[in-house]
Amino acid sequence: MDKLFETNRIVPVVVINNVDKAIKLAETLLECGINNMEVTLRTPNALDVIRRVSQNISEMCVGAGTILYKEQFSDAVSAGAKFIISPGVTNELLSHAQSNISKVNYIPGICTPSQAMEVSNAGFNRVKFFPAEAYNAYNVIKSLASPLPHIKFCPTGGITVDNMAKYLELANVFAVGLSSIVDTKLIEAGDFAEIRKRCEYAVSVDKQTIIK
Repeated sequence: MDKLFETNRIVPVVVINNVDKAIKLAETLLECGINNMEVTLRTPNALDVIRRVSQNISEMCVGAGTILYKEQFSDAVSAGAKFIISPGVTNELLSHAQSNISKVNYIPGICTPSQAMEVSNAGFNRVKFFPAEAYNAYNVIKSLASPLPHIKFCPTGGITVDNMAKYLELANVFAVGLSSIVDTKLIEAGDFAEIRKRCEYAVSVDKQTIIK
């Protein structure tokens, strides 16, 4: 899992229904230096998007987000998802993820120390903290570094290019989830120039944080 984020620590959270535009989006992300994308299962064609990107752009590591049930988990893996992200966590998802641990990486969603401990005990030490800004994630994640040093977080929800740096400066944050750089309205309008601009800026913020 950690190798996926050696190039950059940005997870574009994508809500998209147009399969053809998904290819252009993936190409744009790669050109900006972003080698992964989380396609959320919030649109009718989300699985087709995952399938098309995974089959046609081998450099892009495409994952599936908003996974709520084990059936969605399995469908996403069959479509070619290389990682699975859920907004929360259930015993059903944990059990299913454990059964498929050799096939796909799973990043469960948590927002409390107890949930972090529970998923860690199940074998998952890379977690999504959601919804980040609404739950004061910066202070919570910072506070958990000492008692839970083996767990690293990907805060998502309310993270923007304006506040992402403070999260990335935390040693126990391995990535941040961003939806604003791949805004759905921009994708639908085919405004990949603006998407490129936002992604390049996000990558520059990430690099500056690493330098610090």
